[in-house]
Amino acid sequence: MTKAFDLAGFECFVAVAQHRHFGAAAKAQGISVSTVTKRLQKLETQLGVPLVLRDSTGFGGLTAAGQRFIEAAPELLRRIEAAADAARGEPASVLRIAVPAGVGVVAPLLPAALGTLELALRSQYPGISVEAVPTAFPRLTECLTSGEVDAVMTFGESPLPEVSSTRLSPLVRVGVVAAIHPLAKRSRMPAVEFAEQTMIYSPGLPDHYMHPFLLADVRPLAQARLVPVPATTTAHVMQRLLLGREVTVVPAALTANLPPEAHPIFLTGLPNCWYHVHRRAGDDRPELQTAVELMGVFTESISRAALP
Repeated sequence: MTKAFDLAGFECFVAVAQHRHFGAAAKAQGISVSTVTKRLQKLETQLGVPLVLRDSTGFGGLTAAGQRFIEAAPELLRRIEAAADAARGEPASVLRIAVPAGVGVVAPLLPAALGTLELALRSQYPGISVEAVPTAFPRLTECLTSGEVDAVMTFGESPLPEVSSTRLSPLVRVGVVAAIHPLAKRSRMPAVEFAEQTMIYSPGLPDHYMHPFLLADVRPLAQARLVPVPATTTAHVMQRLLLGREVTVVPAALTANLPPEAHPIFLTGLPNCWYHVHRRAGDDRPELQTAVELMGVFTESISRAALP
């Protein structure tokens, strides 16, 4: 028999997961901390599993069940709101944003962050929704130019005339190694030293996407020791990394929930680089332009949340 769930509990859980603080979640929801706590406890009771770890500060992180649930909850809320809009006869508009497939494996808070982006966008464009479209690495640009998605979050300017690039917030890059790799004992090291290691790369990706993570701005790419991996998703990269033979570099946002078999290393001496969002040249819809502006705040927040 299907249980009747309290949607207010879903909203509180997403807010707590996004803000990582009960007080901040309560403020964002416009309710008291005690109300957030009660709604979350009710949801956990209905599900039969704890979603949030509690400590002396209140929020101690997500449980394994909470990490799985956060990947589905924002999308469920979006669908319910879209159904309500349809019932009221309100026009619905969907902005489709391509994100690398498999990113949820190492960044389970990404769906909640996109949900926050959607809420901010709706304050100006009621009825609009934002859909994250998991996309294989080699198809990111293709899906944009073909019209399958409206925007692509990426890491450099596109050289294509049919693509318009907008620079967002600074991109914080972090080295990642397997826990069995000799460098796993290091927590911080110079980027030039890390760049001497054998690195994974995906030959199917364009240069503007890969170069920041091959540290092409640290030493000449011709001097890099690169191992091509036929990876089409972030999960594929992580699977290869855990073999312990190579290293990789990722956005700091992807290190917030690394598996215990992986170890982050904060790199010093890195030149500046930035997140970018790509859209089709000439696509000047006001709601898309507003979404691009909000993505600058979004990328900054997910990077900040991942830093120690």
